[in-house]
Amino acid sequence: MVKIALLSSYTNDLLPPEVDKYLKDFELSAKWYVAPFNQYQQELLSPKSELKSFNPDIILLTLSGQEFLVDPENIMELIKNASQNYPGATILVNNGLILESKPLRLLEWNNPNTPQQNLAKANQKLAEVAQTHINVYVLDIASLVLRHGSQNMFDPRFHYLAKMRYSALGNQKIGEYTAMAIASVVGKRKKCLVLDLDNTLWGGIIGEDGIEHIKLSNDGEGKAFYDFQKHILTLQEHGVILAICSKNDEEVAMDVIQNHPNMVLKKDHFAAIRINWDDKAGNIKSMAAELNLGLDSFVFLDDSPQERELVRKLVPEVVVPDLPEDYAEYPGFLAQLSSFETFTLTAEDAKRGEMYVQERKREETKEGASSLEDYLGSLDIKIKLSKADSFSIPRIAQLTQKTNQFNLTTRRYTESEMESMSKEKSWEIFSLSAEDKFGDSGIVGVAILESKDGQTILDTFLMSCRVLGRG
Repeated sequence: MVKIALLSSYTNDLLPPEVDKYLKDFELSAKWYVAPFNQYQQELLSPKSELKSFNPDIILLTLSGQEFLVDPENIMELIKNASQNYPGATILVNNGLILESKPLRLLEWNNPNTPQQNLAKANQKLAEVAQTHINVYVLDIASLVLRHGSQNMFDPRFHYLAKMRYSALGNQKIGEYTAMAIASVVGKRKKCLVLDLDNTLWGGIIGEDGIEHIKLSNDGEGKAFYDFQKHILTLQEHGVILAICSKNDEEVAMDVIQNHPNMVLKKDHFAAIRINWDDKAGNIKSMAAELNLGLDSFVFLDDSPQERELVRKLVPEVVVPDLPEDYAEYPGFLAQLSSFETFTLTAEDAKRGEMYVQERKREETKEGASSLEDYLGSLDIKIKLSKADSFSIPRIAQLTQKTNQFNLTTRRYTESEMESMSKEKSWEIFSLSAEDKFGDSGIVGVAILESKDGQTILDTFLMSCRVLGRG
C-alpha cells in the first residue's frame, strides 16, 4: 500500500481513480489524501496540516502552469522547503504548460517575456531544483500533452464550469503516466527484455530468406528494424538486461547476429541466449533460473500472437505486450513501453546489462573448470571496502530497498534518509565492491552501523545475489 497525497491548484478529484486503475497493472494499491482545492501552499508549509499527519510516501503536486508565470520563484522555494520538510517522501511535480488557445500565436517566440518564453525559463529552474534535491522529480506532462494534442487533453467546458484542467482523455492519460511514475518510485521497474529474432529484430525468416535477404538496413524498409535495435541498445546501456528466445537453428541465427553489417545488437549484448526449438515459456523459465531473477522481472517481445499467448498462459508473471502489426511502428512502440521507466540511474544500474553478460561468461568458464575452487581462483577476485559518500549513497539505498535473499534485517532506506544518516556521527555506512577478470560488479554489499549507549549495533548487513556463491 502506497500512501499518496494529492495537492493541486485546480480541481483534480478525478485523477486518483485513474491512477488506481493503472496501478493495478503494477500490482500496487494506494491510500489517498486529497487536499482541499488550491490549498497546496498551506498544506506544505503548515507543521499541523492534514498532510503532515497523513505522512505520505509520495506527494503529488499538480499545478496548472499559471503559478510558474505569476511567481515562479515562490513555487521553487515551496518545492525546496517541501523537500526538506518531508525527507521521507518522494515529491512528484509536473512541469508547466499552457493549454488555452493564444490569440497572437506568432508573437510567442518572437518577442521577449512572452508567456511561452517565461514558462520555458521556469521549467528549466524546476529541472534544476529536481537535480539538486534528491527526493524531487519532474513529471513531464508537457510532453504528454504534446503527444496526444492539447485539443484532446483540454476541455474548456470542464475548465469554466468546474475549474478542471483536463478532459476525460487528459485525466486518463495523465493517470496512466502518473501510475508509471509511482511504480518507478517504489521499485517496480522490470529488469530483463526477452526478444524473438525473426520479424522482431529483423524482417523475414532467416531459415527461409537467408542472411542476404532479411530486412535490416540503414535505409528503406529495413531501417525500422535497425532503429528498433538502436532503441533496445539504449535500454541495455541504461541497465536493462537483454536476452534472446527464438525458435531457430542456432548456428544460422548467430551468423546473422555476429556478421550482418547492420546488426546493432551482438552476442555480447545478451546475458542469456535460447535459440532452439523448445517452447518459449520453458526457455524463459530456464533463463530466469540462470539469471537468478524472478519471472516478474521479465518482458517478452515476439511478433507471433500464438507465442505471446503461450507465454501469457504458462508464465503469467511475465509482461507480454502486443507488438504492432506494422513493423514501422516498432521504434515508437518501444519508446512508449512503460516497463523500464526510471527517474534515477546509478552507475551500477547503467552497467547492469553488461554485468549480466559478464556473468554468462563466468558460467561458461565455470563449466570448463575442474573444480569450484579452481574456478573461483581463476576469477582473480578483488574486493574493496569503502565508507559511503555522495557517489555511493544512491546505490546503497537501492540495495537496501531491493535485496532480499541475503539481507539480515531487511530494513529499507530511501536515498534522502541515507543522506541524512551519513551526516550523523552515530552512524557509519560501508559499501563492498567486487571485480574480477571479466569486469567490475560495482557495489554488491552494505553494512550500516549505529553507535548507541556505548554499543555498536549492526543495523543492516546485506549482499547482492549477483555475487553469492563466489566464496
